[in-house]
Amino acid sequence: MPRYRFSADANADLEEIAFYILELNPVAANRFLEAIEQTCELLATHPLLGRARPELGEAVRSIPVGNYLIFYVPAAEGINVARIIYGGRDLPAAWGGQVS
Repeated sequence: MPRYRFSADANADLEEIAFYILELNPVAANRFLEAIEQTCELLATHPLLGRARPELGEAVRSIPVGNYLIFYVPAAEGINVARIIYGGRDLPAAWGGQVS
């Protein structure tokens, strides 16, 4: 069964985003987390759906969820989520790390 795994950076990103949205609107925070989960489940089954991001790494891909981008790497068993970053940021600067 295809699976998705979050890196430590992706977990930190998700926690920060969720708390930010939660302060503004708890219902929206829940919807956002559900959208992230559903998108990751879809990507685990269809890992090439997202856009290739060669500027960030050879196998890195991204897909939008609202105003945020999930950055991930296809893996044998599904996907590895590397980061979740607000789409309006300077992405190469925000990326700032290695793909795990």
